[in-house]
Amino acid sequence: MIMIKLKHAVIACLVMIGQFAYSQTSTISGVVSDDSGTPLPGATIIVAGTTNGTTTDFDGNYALSNVNSTDKLVFSYIGMTTQTIAVGSQTSINVSLQEDAEALDEVVVVGYGTQSRAEVTGAIVSVGAKELAALPVTNADQALQGRAAGVTVINAGSPGTAPVVRIRGLGTMNNNNPLYVIDGIIAGGLGDLNPNDIESITVLKDASTTAIYGSLGSNGVVMVTTKKGNRSGKTLVTLDAYTGINFSNQRYDLLDTQQYLQYAQDAFGFTPTSPLSQSNGNTTDFQDALFRTGVMQKVDFGLSGGGENNDFRFSGGYMDQEGILVETGFERFSFRANSNFTVGKFNFGETMAVSFQKQNPERNLGDRSLIEHAIKAAPYLPIYNPSNLQGFQGPNNDADGQDGENPIRVQTLGEQINKSSSIIGSIFGEFEIIDGLKFKSQVGLEYRNSNTNIFVPSYNDDSLGATHSSDFAEITKNSTSRKNITITNSLNYAFSLSDKHNFDLLVLAEKQETVDELLNSSSQNPITNEVNQVSSEKAFLESFTYDYTRISYMGRLNYNFDQKYIFAASIRRDASGRFGENNRWGNFPSLALGWNIAKESFLADTAFNTLKLRGSWGITGNDNINDYGFLSTLSSNFFYPFGDTLATGTTVSGLANPYLKWEETTMKNIGLDFELFNSKLTGAVEYFSNTSDDLLMGRPLSPSLGTNSGEVPENVGSVETSGVEFSLGYNDYDGDFTWSANLNIGTSTNEVKSLGPVESISGGTFESQDISRIEVGEPLFFFYGYETDGIYQTRAEVDANLTQTLVDGEFPVNPGDIRFVDQNGDGQINADDRVKIGNPYPDFTYGLNLNANYKQLDLNLFIAGVSGVDVYNTNIYDLEGMPRLFNAGTNVLNRWTGPGTSNSVPAAGGNDQNFNSISDRFVEDGSYARLKNITLGYTLDNPALEEYFSKCRIYISGQNLITISDYSGLDPEIGGPLTNNGGSNKYELGIDRGNYPQPKSVLLGVQLSF
Repeated sequence: MIMIKLKHAVIACLVMIGQFAYSQTSTISGVVSDDSGTPLPGATIIVAGTTNGTTTDFDGNYALSNVNSTDKLVFSYIGMTTQTIAVGSQTSINVSLQEDAEALDEVVVVGYGTQSRAEVTGAIVSVGAKELAALPVTNADQALQGRAAGVTVINAGSPGTAPVVRIRGLGTMNNNNPLYVIDGIIAGGLGDLNPNDIESITVLKDASTTAIYGSLGSNGVVMVTTKKGNRSGKTLVTLDAYTGINFSNQRYDLLDTQQYLQYAQDAFGFTPTSPLSQSNGNTTDFQDALFRTGVMQKVDFGLSGGGENNDFRFSGGYMDQEGILVETGFERFSFRANSNFTVGKFNFGETMAVSFQKQNPERNLGDRSLIEHAIKAAPYLPIYNPSNLQGFQGPNNDADGQDGENPIRVQTLGEQINKSSSIIGSIFGEFEIIDGLKFKSQVGLEYRNSNTNIFVPSYNDDSLGATHSSDFAEITKNSTSRKNITITNSLNYAFSLSDKHNFDLLVLAEKQETVDELLNSSSQNPITNEVNQVSSEKAFLESFTYDYTRISYMGRLNYNFDQKYIFAASIRRDASGRFGENNRWGNFPSLALGWNIAKESFLADTAFNTLKLRGSWGITGNDNINDYGFLSTLSSNFFYPFGDTLATGTTVSGLANPYLKWEETTMKNIGLDFELFNSKLTGAVEYFSNTSDDLLMGRPLSPSLGTNSGEVPENVGSVETSGVEFSLGYNDYDGDFTWSANLNIGTSTNEVKSLGPVESISGGTFESQDISRIEVGEPLFFFYGYETDGIYQTRAEVDANLTQTLVDGEFPVNPGDIRFVDQNGDGQINADDRVKIGNPYPDFTYGLNLNANYKQLDLNLFIAGVSGVDVYNTNIYDLEGMPRLFNAGTNVLNRWTGPGTSNSVPAAGGNDQNFNSISDRFVEDGSYARLKNITLGYTLDNPALEEYFSKCRIYISGQNLITISDYSGLDPEIGGPLTNNGGSNKYELGIDRGNYPQPKSVLLGVQLSF
């Protein structure tokens, strides 16, 4: 018994000794850095519940003594999310603090400066570097899709092609592109910019924010801030690389050889007689031959740092993306240098970016896409035939009954290469005259040179004849250059009175000069295919120079009382070289008010951190028209017939209009911002209404006037655009598991209010018919054509609906033809029966961004989509139109062949209206929801790696992997016009002509910092 008690006493004593030893105080040391590995000097470390604490030194190092193993350390830094860590047995604790979402929103970039988020009265949305990095893209503005309410981004699938960006819908039938500003420099777009160099993108949407840019801001402003160095005294090296593949598994279901031959005989009474048609019945899948799995890779390198009075960042990047169509691709080399210096009260610095790009685009022959060629090609024809000149095989019009092109020959024979190089940069100096009063001068340069080289050697696709052949090589060489210089001088004075009244005054003078030079040349070479140079043989040569000058003066006042009551006003006066002397100047004012209700006493101690009501009004201008529109200009290279020859001469292009003036857009906006529960729940609601007046349009002229353009520009149009925008976010940053969700929805509707003396404007042609139309009371670019009501099944049905007369002994419309709705009931189907058949602008757009982190694991999931949008699908014409013998979709096997056989696909080769008439038969719902991105990452937390890397993250990412849509085409996301279509492309929207589809991609990447 005594021995048992002694044993228990010994055990109890050992436990007490162990507990005492375990709870002994010790010194904890380590390094505090941000998520990129940059040390954070001045970070605070404190023992929870005590006053025992310390701060980090210049290199982020700390040491804190008298710490118990049972204690918890609290790490905090301004702008970072606080972390709490249990000590336990650790003696060294290194911490990487994450940027705090609320703190990131404290300061936003606005026109010619920055502003506290609490003081913003305008409609502004920002996208940060992390959100941009989550979606690997070749063009930076592609990453805006679904990220910002009211911003519509329509991507083009072809690598290197800029997307279509619209801010708050369409306000003009002219150029609707937003203004791009990179580090204060006006730029033509973001195509030359490496997305990895971007710190943030801010979109300005209302007059309070865009009127500061006056004549340039009517379509909204996209402001880009690039990454800068740090003044920590430590140099940071970063490496970001990925490699992966793009692909597309979408295909049209086409006829195979056996089906095609039977279809040719049954539908058109024609049996192909070429030797290839009578071969063993092999089917060539031109679609599979056209599509491929492309490899993509990207490497970005960064070097940043600085000292007490300077900072720098240098970066270089390489991007190479093979397209999903053969011999398409994009390659870019980019280099950037940003630096800033402080000498007393003088700050100065520079930004400089150089980019070299090469694009292999999709080649269009005869205004037909490669996909259209692939649909039409006879399936029994092989792709290659070494017996033919250049080794390709095509049809013989007589023996095969058709003339569809070989799409592989169209894309791969010869070459088409677009190359460009660009420099965009600035130098600036800023001097603080007295406290709060600063003078800044900046000179910005954008220079770009582009070259297009096209070489197509002589060829013959058919040794039996010459359906597709050329007896000579064709050479085209075009070059363009742009030099854009912007000089800005500003005086800014920020001061406070009684710590409550806060003022910020800005006055500015700016001058922009742009010179565009173009040289176009082409020739033929009937002698050899070995010389890819322009000669005098059948030569064409022309050059143009365009000069544009803008002068601006601006004043702005921002005032707030304790960030509770906010007032902002600006006035800008611009002069544009695109107008005559009488109307060269335009005035663009704006006013805005804000009330942060959450700061009122009656909302004290509530869940609201922010509840801000704001409203704005203002006028912006637009001069995005052709240069010299107010003058009567001359056109050269105009050919006049003299007997049997043509002589080159010059003619008048158009009439002068010295009364041309600014388009003006009056913008009204009201918004409500809110943050609740320590800013875990955030959101905003906006309503806007914009009215654009004096729209610049071309009024048709009588041919008897003898002008080449056939129109004169005038200020005659008016368009009203309105919509609602909503965003909602939830952020949970506590604990090991953190997550956030952000949803945005935007609507936009537009209505034409006036076209002056013009009743309508047509555009977007197909098969010599107009698809798009602009008309008073309707949205811009709506689809205009015939409404269909099934298929005529019997002669009695035809006679009951139409009054017909015999033409060459036959009725024009017969059973099996499409029943078009006789809108006016006159028994005839003609132009008077055309109506609105679709709207190419969506009812609303949306985006959902989900992020989750658990210890070293991170997950991003991003969904974007549109709803209520119509697409005019011209591919249906190729798949089901059956105007004559081409290959087609398998739906033609279910075409009308007698009463009751089909009420959707007409008889083959019927009335011309079946396939030539623009009708709702070709209009489809283009709504879609797309998984734009899913990324899973893991940050290695291995002490053995700390000697080499401050951060090591690996990730796998997928883009566009899932698309939910009822659209029958390859991709419901229809980008810009496929071809010029006779100059009507500016009136074209939402028309699928076999557009390059969005690829799916899978990437594997690594991010390193050291």
